Amino acid sequence: MIIFVDGIDGSGKTTLIRHLATALNRSGTETVVSSPLWRYLTTIAAPEQFASWVVSTTGLDVAEALITAMIDRLDDLRDLSVAQDHVHLVDRGPKTVYASARAHAYERRTAIEPLRERLAASVRALTDVQPCVAIELGEGEESLRTALPRLTSSQTVTPAYLGYLQAFATEMYASGDWPGLPTRRLGVSMSAEANCVAVIESLCLQTTMNGRADVGAAVPAHGRDRRA
Repeated sequence: MIIFVDGIDGSGKTTLIRHLATALNRSGTETVVSSPLWRYLTTIAAPEQFASWVVSTTGLDVAEALITAMIDRLDDLRDLSVAQDHVHLVDRGPKTVYASARAHAYERRTAIEPLRERLAASVRALTDVQPCVAIELGEGEESLRTALPRLTSSQTVTPAYLGYLQAFATEMYASGDWPGLPTRRLGVSMSAEANCVAVIESLCLQTTMNGRADVGAAVPAHGRDRRA
């Protein structure tokens, strides 16, 4: 099973993934955290290089690179999932990456539309071989209100970065669920522990006698259907 964790910067994706991995592995469900997206970016070799790369690169080029990296990541997950029964936790699903790309592209958003179908095709190919769900932390202004204090406590939020975050949150809110991916939305202000319990319960993840994960019915979509 593939669990994508979606949300803007500072929404708590990494923290939730850490709690989920610990809880599921402790219960006997084999769980792995997938490689971060930056590893699929050919332009950088370490995560600390990401910020300077974004600043020195046009928004459209950043957008195209992010979507291409996500496509490669999904294709890797598809190849891995055929032979493995693990739960894979993925920081940033297709919705998050595409919304981020649109926020980076600014006025040239329409230029990345052809890549959306390529991304959608990779999602469909993955869901053909493994059940996939998306867990989304917060939405719209709620996400931004909670994320900003977290981000400003650990880094400098420049006017340019703030503008990107605002555009990112707007894109996440406006785009609705990614087609073909059941989505569960969680409160971004809830504790990671509470959200971890909610995810496990909603996905019906249980441990069977032989130690393998017994995944129940996929989580139903929650919240309003706001497809653009």
